[in-house]
Order: sequence, then C-alpha cells, then structure tokens
Amino acid sequence: MAQLNLYIPDELEEKIREKAQKEGKSISAFVADLVNENISPTEWTKDFVATFGAWEGEFPEIIALPMEKRERIE
Repeated sequence: MAQLNLYIPDELEEKIREKAQKEGKSISAFVADLVNENISPTEWTKDFVATFGAWEGEFPEIIALPMEKRERIE
C-alpha cells in the first residue's frame, strides 16, 4: 500500500479528524474513502442528476469498463 504525505491547513486537519472519529475510522481510512468516492464513484452525483433531470426512469448503474485497445489513427 502506498503512503502519501499531504500538506493541508490546520483547520481542515481538525475537521478531518473529527469526521473520521465520528465515523469510527482512522484518518487514513477516512481520507482514502473520500478519494475513492471521488475517483471511482459508485453512483451518479447530484450535479449529474440535476443536469440530466429530464431523464425518465432509472439511471443505469455505473460500471468500470475495461480499457479497450484502439487502433492508432494517423
């Protein structure tokens, strides 16, 4: 597992500590979850739903598709 060093304002650190403690998580687990939710979302964001609010029915599930090999176009 990789280790990262981050520089954040003291006020933000305190908020992170408080939220992590409320959720019963270590700071590392809490921050990793936040980053993972941002990078690999499992549901559509509120902004997406608001933008495409005229959609009728259920939104399809988000799935991670494998990378596909493409031919180079020159």
